[in-house]
Amino acid sequence: MSGDKKIERICVLIADDHPLVRQGLRAIFDLAEGIEIVGEAEDGEKAIEKAKQLKPDILLLDLRMPKINGVKVCQTLKEEGLGIKIIILTTYDSDEEVFGALEAGASGYLLKDISSEDIIQTVRMVAHGQSLLHPGVAQRVFSVKHNFSSAESDFDLSPREIDVLRSMVKGLSNREIAKFLWISESTVKAHVSQILHKLEQSDRTKAVLFAIRKGLVKKEN
Repeated sequence: MSGDKKIERICVLIADDHPLVRQGLRAIFDLAEGIEIVGEAEDGEKAIEKAKQLKPDILLLDLRMPKINGVKVCQTLKEEGLGIKIIILTTYDSDEEVFGALEAGASGYLLKDISSEDIIQTVRMVAHGQSLLHPGVAQRVFSVKHNFSSAESDFDLSPREIDVLRSMVKGLSNREIAKFLWISESTVKAHVSQILHKLEQSDRTKAVLFAIRKGLVKKEN
């Protein structure tokens, strides 16, 4: 009917080597309005093949897959330039796997203890261009020591932008940064936008990872 509200359709490909996990995810998304499972893959090789064939909006991907692991799947699809957003859904959260997946282009990293509601919400948010991390994973990413001595000269960051970047590294939200720095939330958003532009990163998670790689921040032992 012409008066009905149009429901956005998000196409999802599930890649996991456990049939029961794939079945459970299908059951979750069957209850989610506007999300459609367009295919399944039981190993990394098939995940790449079906992603190229089906071109889903979202690939929900386990990390430890037969034949080709999840990080390599991310790297391969990123190189293909298909624009598929990848959410890691796994039981593993070692630094090597977390940073490997995020640096390979994953837009989200979830652990399998997450609720079905949060999985649905993450898919919707990532489909709209956001990056989201499981709280435990975010704590790993943001548990860093700060060393911004070269940030201003190397990347033309203003002192206030460095303050905001420090807060981003701590995992603070825009609202929390605004409260901490005694500035408006709209001002924080403007600073974050400038930081992403100057560091040439597409979102705040990637900006923090970039800062770590460049030595602006260091992982704690």
